[in-house]
Amino acid sequence: MAKIGVIMRTKDRPILLRRALQSVTQQTFRDWQLVVVNDGGDPRPVEDLLASLDAESQRKITLVSHPESVGMEAASNVGLSKLKTEYAMIHDDDDSLHPEFFEKTTSYLDKPPHPRVKGAITRTTRIIEKLENGTVEVLDQFPFHDWAESISLRRMIAQNFIAPICFVFNREACEEVGAFREDLPVLGDWDFNVRFLEKYEIGIIPEFLAYYHDRSNPDDPNYTTTFSGKLHLHVFYDNFLRNEWLRKDMEEGKTGRGIIANQAIMFRDSAWEIKKDISKKIDDSNRD
Repeated sequence: MAKIGVIMRTKDRPILLRRALQSVTQQTFRDWQLVVVNDGGDPRPVEDLLASLDAESQRKITLVSHPESVGMEAASNVGLSKLKTEYAMIHDDDDSLHPEFFEKTTSYLDKPPHPRVKGAITRTTRIIEKLENGTVEVLDQFPFHDWAESISLRRMIAQNFIAPICFVFNREACEEVGAFREDLPVLGDWDFNVRFLEKYEIGIIPEFLAYYHDRSNPDDPNYTTTFSGKLHLHVFYDNFLRNEWLRKDMEEGKTGRGIIANQAIMFRDSAWEIKKDISKKIDDSNRD
């Protein structure tokens, strides 16, 4: 059994998939397993990329190809079912890792600060890029949510603030809390993170070892990030989950996810209104 397992979902993005595969094969920690889930894309480019890897890497990789897409979360669950590892993570085909990511995360989880710690994240760099003529150009990069000093359940219920690429979790703990909801086309990671934190702790490794790539490619929607390309779905399912949680709280007559999640939105909206009022008063004062 390998120490860490990686699930890589992909569909018709060979340029980015090549980078993602290198992100795994170039890790200093070598005890890994990778499941590539080709979710409805052309299988030939994926097969060619895998065939170009060294023999050692090829032995550690399992390819699952779906004739038609089953969706991101179902693809993740297929990958999970193929893993025989102690730890697991989701590595999207457009993100990447520092070569020491596996080494640092597995070392931390092997000797956690408390037995309830069953997951770990690293600091993350957000990279803004564009794809042009088959070449990826970096436009900007900056820390992503580096203000977080701890991963609290309360804060996670309010809003998802970690990227999947930085999160490694105990595979058995994942099975215990339940894997990814296949009825959610987006925000399945948020729902999973909340359920995980309801039972276990997630520690922080204060090193920038994960890279969350973001781009918008209107000429080729295959290469647009999920958030940019499906913003309308993120808005809908953000509200969908908050309503679902709140209805459950109301039915059970308790304070739970729903109350916390919706209060967070109310506070955010109130803060925004206050900010607008202050800005208006400053503008009026400057005109006077």
